[in-house]
Amino acid sequence: MCLEPCAGRQTAAVGATVRITGRRLGRVTEVDFRDGSGQVSRTPTTTGRHRVLVRVPSGARTGRPRLVDADGNRAAAPRLRIVSPGALPAPGSFAVLDSKVRPQKAFFDAKPGVTLRYRFRSYGALDVTVKLVRRGSIVRTWTQKRRLPYIPHRLTWNGMRKHGGAAPRGPYRFKLKTRGHHARPTRRFRLADGKFPVRGPHGYGGAVQRFGAPRSGGRIHQGQDVFAACGTPVVAARGGRVQSRGSDPVLYGNWVVIDGRGTRTDHRYAHFIRPASVRDGERVRTGERIGRVGKTGNARTVGCMLHFEAWPPGWHRGGPVDPLPILRRWDRWS
Repeated sequence: MCLEPCAGRQTAAVGATVRITGRRLGRVTEVDFRDGSGQVSRTPTTTGRHRVLVRVPSGARTGRPRLVDADGNRAAAPRLRIVSPGALPAPGSFAVLDSKVRPQKAFFDAKPGVTLRYRFRSYGALDVTVKLVRRGSIVRTWTQKRRLPYIPHRLTWNGMRKHGGAAPRGPYRFKLKTRGHHARPTRRFRLADGKFPVRGPHGYGGAVQRFGAPRSGGRIHQGQDVFAACGTPVVAARGGRVQSRGSDPVLYGNWVVIDGRGTRTDHRYAHFIRPASVRDGERVRTGERIGRVGKTGNARTVGCMLHFEAWPPGWHRGGPVDPLPILRRWDRWS
């Protein structure tokens, strides 16, 4: 049998009952603790497949207890810090020891998302409620059950509301709470709703490159051109799913359309130097590379560029919208 204890570091006093969690623990018959002369063994008060409860014996010292099964197999448990009873937190207490939020500048639907890490001090395991707050309003709430004190805990958020839909851009912070205690806020972070797609030096050209500029045959320009050196990487400005892709030798050259997750706004990227590096139906995250700037289609006579379009919900009635304001905002942020 293989013993696999996996709980993190705990703090306990002599006489307290500690919980060791993991896998394949059902045959554990004793737990050995360090003491002044070597080791002292105790029989668990409760044994199950995924947990062992045992009382800390007199004389036990800080260290890694060892679990022993009926066949004599041994496995080291996580480090157990032994303190005097007076050094333990009072029953029902809760204090955040540290919390970190990364990154401080986050992008909607990017990998790995916004990550909260925290530790707290308490007498025993607690249910911790994590609230995500934007300008005083609660955007989302999680409850993490039976979290142990003193060990690191983690939560990741991708920018979505609980019932779907993208959370708005702006400043956010997490708040940590347990029953009977005030919420403890973390450091603030900012969420951007998209990432500037051209990842290198670039320019917006002149009036001819603007949305609505006249084109031959009575057409108008339906997007915004961004000039950059041929081969400059292009990333998904906003996560979503690839709706279609293709190659048009007359107008768009190599192009791809990705829906904007949580908004139903479609974005078209065109004039890639080669066909898009994503497939039809593929799930794409914000900031993921989808191609490189080129001069295919009608950009052959103009220069290397990305042509970018934004088609909001109901576009079949109203058509695309000018993407320049949002491109400039993403440019400032990215």
